[in-house]
Amino acid sequence: MSTNQQRVTLLSIGLDLRQEEDLQALLGADFALERFGSGAKGFFSPKTNSALLAFVSWRGMHSQLAGLARNHFTMDDFPSRVLILDAPVAQADVERIVDAGFSAVVRYPFEAERITALVNQACESQGIYKDLYHMAREICLEREILSRQADLLQFFNKMLTRASFSLDPVEILHQAHEDLRILLEVKSVEAVFWQKNQAQEVEAELFIHEHDGKVTQDLLIQYLLEHAAKHAGEKVTGFHVNFMSRIESMRNLSTLQDEDMLTLPLRFGGQSFGCISIASERIARLGRDRLQTILAAVNHLSLALRNALLYREMRIRADRDALTRLPNRHYFDERVFLELKRHQRYRHPLSLLMMDLDHFKQLNDTHGHQAGDMVLEEVGRILMNKMRSTDTPARYGGEEFVALLVNTAEEQAWILAERIRKEISSRRFHFNGKFFKVTASIGVASLQTGVLTTAADLLGEADAALYKAKRSGRNTVCSSIEDEEECRQFA
Repeated sequence: MSTNQQRVTLLSIGLDLRQEEDLQALLGADFALERFGSGAKGFFSPKTNSALLAFVSWRGMHSQLAGLARNHFTMDDFPSRVLILDAPVAQADVERIVDAGFSAVVRYPFEAERITALVNQACESQGIYKDLYHMAREICLEREILSRQADLLQFFNKMLTRASFSLDPVEILHQAHEDLRILLEVKSVEAVFWQKNQAQEVEAELFIHEHDGKVTQDLLIQYLLEHAAKHAGEKVTGFHVNFMSRIESMRNLSTLQDEDMLTLPLRFGGQSFGCISIASERIARLGRDRLQTILAAVNHLSLALRNALLYREMRIRADRDALTRLPNRHYFDERVFLELKRHQRYRHPLSLLMMDLDHFKQLNDTHGHQAGDMVLEEVGRILMNKMRSTDTPARYGGEEFVALLVNTAEEQAWILAERIRKEISSRRFHFNGKFFKVTASIGVASLQTGVLTTAADLLGEADAALYKAKRSGRNTVCSSIEDEEECRQFA
């Protein structure tokens, strides 16, 4: 060996210079014999744990050896000890000392074969010990890795199972908020989804918490729309916001610091359909392992959110008219049934509008069915714009529309119907270079407080009022309590 650092260290405890020289000559250049102090404190110095063997002189150390307790000789961090009998000693003393912790006994002058055998045996034992030590470390590391993997699998299984229990995007996002708090201090979880409309324009739908302050909410909406445009690869032409539960705005959220936000794309089938944004004051300090865990968790959420959006889209298609995007007759009939039960329980006023486009068959014959479809679509938009969120407009069939107005008396319903009639009659429709106008007749019916009325009765009264409006010259609003003469003055 070329350097002292590469030589194997052995300890000399109590040996004189002559003994050390003889021992070093037998050991050779591959071993370095280092003198150690004769005091008990020095004898058990922590530095001794790096040595291969410790040669202890009986003559130099017998006074200390006689008084040392057994536990001092069995310390795990002390090297194996070889007792050198270099002075007369009683056999009983030798047995007591050897039994206290010495691995071998040799006599001085040294026998070369005996010393060589002891050193070789110690080297072999040390090699086995090191192998066992490394194997134990590897086993501990593998157990730790398996334990972490088991915890991750349990976490992912729990998140996916809980997300799969619901087909409501809001509920899934709320649950994700709670699950992700296991990994870091999550302040909020928001999301944005997008799809193309019939005109192939990108429209977005946002799910955000109701934060303190409109400025914060506007900045958050802008932030999510920017990421939507980035991942969709196109400009977002329109958006709708769904507010979830109210939370207190986290520190620095008003300025939307990048280090506080982690926004990740949601993918399905190799394409992005949305983004999920996780707000936390510890985002910037996330380690690589924790970040990879969050990425994997978001991949799990992608499937659940995609299924929820598809389910909702199917429900919308089943309950909506394909042309006007208004609720269809099936959905409307269910709403009437529910609102009638609510009216009977709480005695709130309830009104119904029934509207028919005048001479619609003639419009189709003159300008074509595509022009008629364009008119129906535009009338659907007019109804949606004029209604409250609690009202239910619907396409009842053909060119006939209805609207269920909750907490609305007949007089208020008539005023709304008149606004709708005027909006339609004042609109100039354009198709294939031709301009034309359309009018509508509307019947209004209401339920009297305390009177038990069925859905058929309410629809019958509204239909009768519509028939009166038709007979009164069309482009008219008529209520169920008016006669035809009173209807004409509003034409």
